[in-house]
Order: sequence, then structure tokens, then C-alpha cells
Amino acid sequence: MNNQYTGFTEYYDLWVTSGYYNYQDIAKETHSVIGNGRQIIELGVGTGLLAQEYINIDPTCEFTGVDFTSSLLEIAEKRLENRVKLIEADAVTMDLNTKFDVAISNGGVWGILDLGDKWEFGGHVAGIEANSQGLRNVAYHLKEGGLLLLHLQKPHPNYEKSIGEGIIYSQSIEEVEDTVDYHTLLKSYLFKKEEEIVVQEQIKITCFKPEISEKLLSEAGFDFQGTSNGDRFAIYKKR
Repeated sequence: MNNQYTGFTEYYDLWVTSGYYNYQDIAKETHSVIGNGRQIIELGVGTGLLAQEYINIDPTCEFTGVDFTSSLLEIAEKRLENRVKLIEADAVTMDLNTKFDVAISNGGVWGILDLGDKWEFGGHVAGIEANSQGLRNVAYHLKEGGLLLLHLQKPHPNYEKSIGEGIIYSQSIEEVEDTVDYHTLLKSYLFKKEEEIVVQEQIKITCFKPEISEKLLSEAGFDFQGTSNGDRFAIYKKR
């Protein structure tokens, strides 16, 4: 999996906490599904914002965060102060020698694109083979009956807004590839300060057509269970 986040680590927290995500509400909703005292792994933990809110709700859980962007993990380490086990690894190939009750991907690796009349599984991993390998690897790291929570999100709009500290953030999304099995979105990020571009990045997101999405998840051993009470997550259970 290509690392697409290193370039704007400095602005990551400012961006995602500016209204992009409400981590306290996400943590509450996640906890309503999981319950207390569980062994949890977050795939794509980033700077630890969700982990921080979750362990405040349930200090009895054992929370592990995995990410392959070392610069984001450095921020997470400062934020979480050893209350969460942080591991630099790729979710597709990780080998942690641990079985978890729940795996969470809040869009950091995978998610579900809600198009209204259909859903598409996808994220930052390109290609059917790599996604199949990754999902099977997540299943391997879950206990029997373990849950996989995938962030459920509407299509991202194009927009520009102030995110504080004099920074203007803008994003645009365009489809750059459409095949029988999947389509690829190119998401362009831009951070400006005093009309000068300080960071500019592009991220590719692969979204699989509904029938391929179902096949990937099913063949990895996951059955759909429903959605969380606020519809932020699609819930899958390991067979």
C-alpha cells in the first residue's frame, strides 16, 4: 500500500478536527457497538484522535493502533502517552501475533462509500488482490465472531474552508478510472496560508462495485450485520 499521508502530517490534526470528523461522537457510537473491556485494533490510527476519545470512554479496553505513517504515529505517541499500543505496520501485511475482538477502520485504510441505493467498499489499498489479502489478514487477526467496523460515508464534496491558524483548506475529487470491477477517485488536497500554497497532495481511493465489494468481504469470512445506531459504521462479523 502506497503511503499517501506523509506530505501533510503537519496539518493533519488541524484539518480533521476542523469539522471533518467529530471524534467524541464517533467514539461513543463505536463503543455502543463494542461494549466494555474489549481488545480493539484500529487500522489507520493516524494521530490517535479516535483512540484518545475511545479510551476516555472505556479505560478497561486494550486498544492497539496500527499505521504505516511514522510521522503520524509520532504525534499519536505524544497524545496517548502509552495508554494505547502503537505499531508501525501495513494493515495488508501486518503480523501481530494477537487476536482481537474488534477491528475498526474509520477511513484510515478502508471504508464504505454510501451512494444511497448502493454501497461500495474501498479505500487507500489499490487492486482486488491486495484488498483480498488485507481483508483476509484482518480476519486472521480477529477472534471467532469478531467484528469489523467500516466507516460509512457519503461521497466527499468539493469545497474550501478556513480551518484555523490562518490556513485555508480545499479539496476536490474526480473520477480518473472506471473498470468493470472498480473505479478510482483522485482526491486533491490543498493548504494555503496568506494565499500561498504550503502543502499540496493527491490521494487515490479505490471503490469497488457493489457485487465485487460483497464478494471481497464474504470471501474474507465476513458477514454483514447492520449499521451502528448513528449510521457511522457498517458492521461485519467474522464467521
